[in-house]
Amino acid sequence: MLNLVGGFYQADSGTVRLGTRDIGGLPSNRIARTGLARTYQTTQLFAHMAVIDNVLVALRGGRLGFASLFAPDRDRDARALAASLLAFVGYRGPLDALAGALPHVDKRLVEIARALALSPRVLLLDEPAAGLDEADTGRLAALLATLARFGIVVILVEHDMKLVMGVSDRVVVLDAGMKIAEGAPGAVAADPAVLRAYLGAGASTDRARKAPLAGGDELLATHDLSAGYGPVNVLRDVAVAVAQGEMVAVLGPNGAGKSTLMRALSGLGRPVGGEIRFVGEDIERLGANAIAARGLVLVPEGRQVFGELSVIDNLELGAYARPDAAVAARAEQLLARFPQLQVRRDQRAGLLSGGEQQMLAIARGLMARPRVLMLDEPSLGLAPKLVEGLYDLLAALRDEGVTVLLVDQAAVMALSVADRGYVLQSGRIVHSGAASELRSDPALAGAYLGATHRQ
Repeated sequence: MLNLVGGFYQADSGTVRLGTRDIGGLPSNRIARTGLARTYQTTQLFAHMAVIDNVLVALRGGRLGFASLFAPDRDRDARALAASLLAFVGYRGPLDALAGALPHVDKRLVEIARALALSPRVLLLDEPAAGLDEADTGRLAALLATLARFGIVVILVEHDMKLVMGVSDRVVVLDAGMKIAEGAPGAVAADPAVLRAYLGAGASTDRARKAPLAGGDELLATHDLSAGYGPVNVLRDVAVAVAQGEMVAVLGPNGAGKSTLMRALSGLGRPVGGEIRFVGEDIERLGANAIAARGLVLVPEGRQVFGELSVIDNLELGAYARPDAAVAARAEQLLARFPQLQVRRDQRAGLLSGGEQQMLAIARGLMARPRVLMLDEPSLGLAPKLVEGLYDLLAALRDEGVTVLLVDQAAVMALSVADRGYVLQSGRIVHSGAASELRSDPALAGAYLGATHRQ
């Protein structure tokens, strides 16, 4: 939506108006000069230019509207004006430092200062709190409130729902490209359609264990785990544990760090801090191939099947890191378990439907004889009927003794099969407990939807 409003995408239909002016169809540079500025989910600073020069570029292209608050004398030195904008947003670093070498939080601040240098009537902020810790997010919230008091319209796209609910006058909720709710923060957070979109629909069948779980040895545990990507620290002091035979769910809103956790555990995300122990061995410094060979196996978000290879070839490649003499027989057993795959065994995997590809991805993971099978967003993009079938399968695997660590945005569905759960919010574990307790705990909705009142 922000790309459409900002002129980076062209709409197929409809209008975009700034005041009374129709700006739909204008190129992004012209839209920026009409009074609409933006920041980006991944900061887009001029990395090899100084901090001050990043702001000066925008000053020379903007109008002295908001920026004139810092320069009553229109002939004031532009460098001093740029420095004033940087100080206003909270940047305290060297003005001549290269922007690409800044800490993550400073990059966010410089990008906001650059947007303000255009003197916008409307400021579009795309995930400005991504990667910020709680203290930095609090300072960002104060800055946004100040900008609104100056009369700037602030449109905030953000996963940190505590921030959203704390600063917003009005909240619009999109789901699969459609607006499903709009209103005051408290009303939106209590809207049944929003709760379904964030937490998932309730399970239509009872998938509880038929027999009590026998206590098993701890297979996987983390202690003070931190991880991120590039300069962004996403996870902070995370502790989770999975015992033999358990199905454990990790829940939380988009952007909470769930997939980062799975990448850290599987070795795809490095470096990490803290400890990851798997079957008694420290694995936080091992690569992904070595971790998979030990039996900690990831079924990644988005399936990631080998599209040009056949179904049977995808399955046999699943055993690459943990081969044995029974690979072919195990592949046949899994094909028998998934009749949709059996009839397409020689078909290219890229031609399968989304649900069939998810079945193939899970079967490929099982081919590796996992000690712990990690599933990252298995229901993503699947129709409701397919999600029901997927969770019937997960319940069956659990009852057969397969140990599973499950991440899924569909929280209610995940808790229908899990024994225990952890709630992840802004990179930290904020709640944990038995699945039966979490299903009825208001803290779960609070983690997904944030506070329901102004901070």
